Amino acid sequence: MNRLPALQILRGIAASLVVLDHSILRHAEWNDYPSVVTVAAQYSGTLGVAVFFVISGYIMIHTAGSQFGQPGAATAFLRKRIIRIVPLYWAATMLEVALRLRKGGALDPQQLLASLFFIPQSVEPGNYMRPLLGVGWTLNYEIFFYCMFAIALFFKKPAGLVLLFSTLVGFVALGAMSKSLTNTSQPYTLLGFWTDPIILLFAAGVAVGLIPEAARRQTTGIHPVVAAVGLLLAYAAVFLFAVGSYPIPLAWQAGGWVFCILAVGLCVLGKQNGTSATEKIGTQLGDISYALYLFHFFAIVAAEKIWWFLFGKNPSILFILAAYLTSVAAAYAIHHLIEVNVARLLAARSTRAEPGFRQADTVSSDAIPHQHAPAPHRSAHL
Repeated sequence: MNRLPALQILRGIAASLVVLDHSILRHAEWNDYPSVVTVAAQYSGTLGVAVFFVISGYIMIHTAGSQFGQPGAATAFLRKRIIRIVPLYWAATMLEVALRLRKGGALDPQQLLASLFFIPQSVEPGNYMRPLLGVGWTLNYEIFFYCMFAIALFFKKPAGLVLLFSTLVGFVALGAMSKSLTNTSQPYTLLGFWTDPIILLFAAGVAVGLIPEAARRQTTGIHPVVAAVGLLLAYAAVFLFAVGSYPIPLAWQAGGWVFCILAVGLCVLGKQNGTSATEKIGTQLGDISYALYLFHFFAIVAAEKIWWFLFGKNPSILFILAAYLTSVAAAYAIHHLIEVNVARLLAARSTRAEPGFRQADTVSSDAIPHQHAPAPHRSAHL
């Protein structure tokens, strides 16, 4: 399968937006920031999430689009997705559990099982939905979409796609009966979680993947990633100037999603090179983005402790850079030492052959934190 370096770079940028969001909000706990800065951080994370969900939908159709109606396609698809996301997520979750126990916290077995098996749960009754590894709650959306896509694979492509799109739209319509679409605050019930309009971003990504092949890889006068990021930055600037609040009003949220879909479309349709040094670094950032997403908050807390030891609570903006670089370095090590080797081992032990099923390439979809909440998950202190 052809690599999509432009999309891979965008994927790394999307993950980085979430890391910077959480780094800024963590720094804001011991440093005074104007409200516009924290709103900008929150919204940058929101845009990163939306981009990542569109990419996820695109990759599903890109890697398995030829498998509709084939025997064993759904099973093979789910097995690959499980091998791809579950081991590292479980490792990060158990690290979170260990840190909580180290601090004297109690462990609820039911909460642990719900977290490990992607069942949304409330932190407290009537409060927002979070697994033990707070940044991992977007994986609950990913698993939901994987299941929907796997069901669609049982049918021929036209019928399967109609079923997929109508199901996702139907879920959102069902949710709108109990929670108005104009209420863009985070969901706090199972119904609200699984029917949140954000699931439509997966459908949008699939739709991007249905663009005829003849229309793809067109040469443009500007690098597709530059165009995509410029598009997102322009929209974010207008949003902050015009609204500057969080949660995001429905009309502005929808507008942001449209821009994110366009950004992904640019990276899909643009000319794919990936040969320059900058592009190679960008694609490597995309490669490690799943590990970056899962472990970045641990790294931010570690960077904070090191910063305090060296400089005290000096509110320097350089802390943001230090936290980001620490997160990237940790993700690079985890990806190459753990993620790649575990995935390779599990794939080799797969007992069933998958004739004709395409291998997921390096831009396979990974979840990153969904940003309904105005503040990031607080991991147990290291």
